[in-house]
Amino acid sequence: MWVVTAAHCVRKKLFIRLGEYDLATKEGSELEFKVERAIKHPYYDSETVDNDIALLKFGTTGRAPSGHLPNPVCLPRGYQALPPTSSLCTIIGWGKRKDTDHYGTDILHEAQVPIVSTDECREVYEEYRITDNMFCAGYRGGRMDSCSGDSGGPLLCRESADSLRWTIHGITSFGEGCGRRGKFGIYTRMSNYVKWTKSVMRQYS
Repeated sequence: MWVVTAAHCVRKKLFIRLGEYDLATKEGSELEFKVERAIKHPYYDSETVDNDIALLKFGTTGRAPSGHLPNPVCLPRGYQALPPTSSLCTIIGWGKRKDTDHYGTDILHEAQVPIVSTDECREVYEEYRITDNMFCAGYRGGRMDSCSGDSGGPLLCRESADSLRWTIHGITSFGEGCGRRGKFGIYTRMSNYVKWTKSVMRQYS
């Protein structure tokens, strides 16, 4: 009954659609619910984009053609370290494929991007305040990256290549351009918010 997203994505009226893949086609796997409550992190700062996380609670009633919910991903442990630098993780979304596109895609896309060290992230983004609540992922050479329209989506990692267990380590937050050479995507560090997430879920469940 809970979905995690970026705080900067929250609007007054929101719906959650689970099991979506092609936005232009009804595939029969979609589950749509109205968001009953949206809770932004109390210290979210829209100027610095620090604490860019929100929780959405959806209701128990809604259109559920397939009759069941998709499998959820796992939360990391509180303040769990990120996977080692250069580890490949998966980002997904319906965002733009490149800066010059006017709209995002109808088909859900995914890409594999490596975790970047904090030092390298701060070196690239000297003009921003990269806090300990953020991290970078992507390639120094650009090309593969999250883009406008992907915000709030997950950065998912597996503990090992043959593991079926996916953990959400990041939330797509912001960046400079899309796949720009010398830049990375910036993600909210989910492990810093496990205690807050659980407390909100207890309070409103």
